[in-house]
Amino acid sequence: MCEYAEIENIKLSNGKTIKQVNEEVSKEVERIYLEGWSKGIAIPYRDNKGNIHLANPDGSEDLVEFNRKERSYKILSRVADKGKGRYAYLLIELNKLL
Repeated sequence: MCEYAEIENIKLSNGKTIKQVNEEVSKEVERIYLEGWSKGIAIPYRDNKGNIHLANPDGSEDLVEFNRKERSYKILSRVADKGKGRYAYLLIELNKLL
């Protein structure tokens, strides 16, 4: 298997490198999180083990279990306190801009 550094400068059919596309995707994900949080919405994501988490507007994070039939979820545990979640860095960056 190759390393990311070996492929990041490969040009794709759209003329952009893999690195450029990854950076654009990251910026779009960050925009989606900030937009959702500004509306008070917790954004779900999966970790590398397949667990579902909610990234909360205050920068905290909860491990959750979704019930797709009932369209509901149950909080299993608090994974990170306020300002300590995986995406909490976005709040720090946002506060720097304000």
